[in-house]
Amino acid sequence: MPDHRKPEYQRDCLQLKDQKDHAGSNINDSTHRAQSGMPDTRGMGWREIGGVILLLVILLMAYGVYQVFFG
Repeated sequence: MPDHRKPEYQRDCLQLKDQKDHAGSNINDSTHRAQSGMPDTRGMGWREIGGVILLLVILLMAYGVYQVFFG
């Protein structure tokens, strides 16, 4: 059962309410967020952010290896 006093729960409830009330602006926001090229890290802990960074480094290394052998 969620604790309704936690700020995270209140933020999520307000965000869901805003999405329901203003559906058109949320599409615009998500489009701009997707065009920024940076992952959305709001609410992520340091382990999740570290995982995203590790994934990006691995993909960059794989691209470099691909360029050396097949480029």
